[in-house]
Amino acid sequence: MTNQSPVRVLFFAHETTWSGAPIQLLHLVGWLKRNGREVAVAVPKPEKAESGPISDELRRIGVEIFPVLDLSAPPDLAELGALCARFHVVVANTLVMWAAVRAAHEQGIPAVWYIHESLVAHHLITHFPEIKPALDLADVLITPTRRTAQLYATLTDRPIEVVPYGIPGVRVAPEKPGDSAHIRFLLLGTYEPRKGQDLYLQAIAQLGPATRPRTIFQMAGRILDRPFYERLAQQAAQMPNVELRDALGHEEALEASAAANVLVCSSRDETMPIAILEAMSLGKAIVTTNVGGVAEWLCDGVNSLLVPPENSLALAEALGRCIDEPGLIASLGGNARRTFSENFSIDRLGERFTGLIARVRKDQVR
Repeated sequence: MTNQSPVRVLFFAHETTWSGAPIQLLHLVGWLKRNGREVAVAVPKPEKAESGPISDELRRIGVEIFPVLDLSAPPDLAELGALCARFHVVVANTLVMWAAVRAAHEQGIPAVWYIHESLVAHHLITHFPEIKPALDLADVLITPTRRTAQLYATLTDRPIEVVPYGIPGVRVAPEKPGDSAHIRFLLLGTYEPRKGQDLYLQAIAQLGPATRPRTIFQMAGRILDRPFYERLAQQAAQMPNVELRDALGHEEALEASAAANVLVCSSRDETMPIAILEAMSLGKAIVTTNVGGVAEWLCDGVNSLLVPPENSLALAEALGRCIDEPGLIASLGGNARRTFSENFSIDRLGERFTGLIARVRKDQVR
């Protein structure tokens, strides 16, 4: 390759299901493609559980994909390195893609590590001891929040850039949120303890008997922890106004958000959930635990209701306020939409990423 050829960028995606990090990657890669960048994505092999509909969506928009990844086996660094050598810059999406960073480094290809994990990073580093030394091989780390950047600053001295998430404005046909007799609360997230659906149920149980009949509480997501899900299902079966739903496709999830009055996040650990950004774009009220970088953009009582993590009583009080205070849902939702417009555009994300890719490429050829 010559230095004058168009910069070719290879992304590595550890999974292509409809979940936060893959969705953000799809939006970013789509923007780069639409704006004339040469991009490709290495994805899981089709027979692997991590392979999902985002692979098909990438193909649909004309992005070249390489179905070569298999997280159930040790990575073939030689194979990954040979693939990396065909590109000018490699972007590893999530901590799990440490092998892509190492393979790129061994080939002399600049590596950008796009990191979405916050507190769960400690668990992953313990489970994958290769992650920590690989941090020092990346040319730059990108995190979506300052709080996440501070976490990684204790693990490596590599440059860290804070680039807030960006998504296209959600396009869903306007819908009336349910029937006017009920207020609909929706939690979207994989069924696992980290997402805190158990705290959501505890909070619902603490609402007064006069408020619960006026509400519908829904949750939906992929089942990552079967015993945890089954405990939730048993509890919810005793609560007539609670609905557990299976995983939704992305359009289905957006339609569910559009039909809800309030988006709830009861997580114990997050960076900045994409579901929250989509709800903000839709002008929905948000009730969320104060985790990760959420408080860098959400302000309690202004564009959301923030509650401490692991505090079901505080969560119940926030849910109760949405039920009992006329006008609060509309006020929070309107302010959330303005916050989204000012901070989370896909153009801003794409331009920042383009600049960082150009920078590491320039440093490499200097």
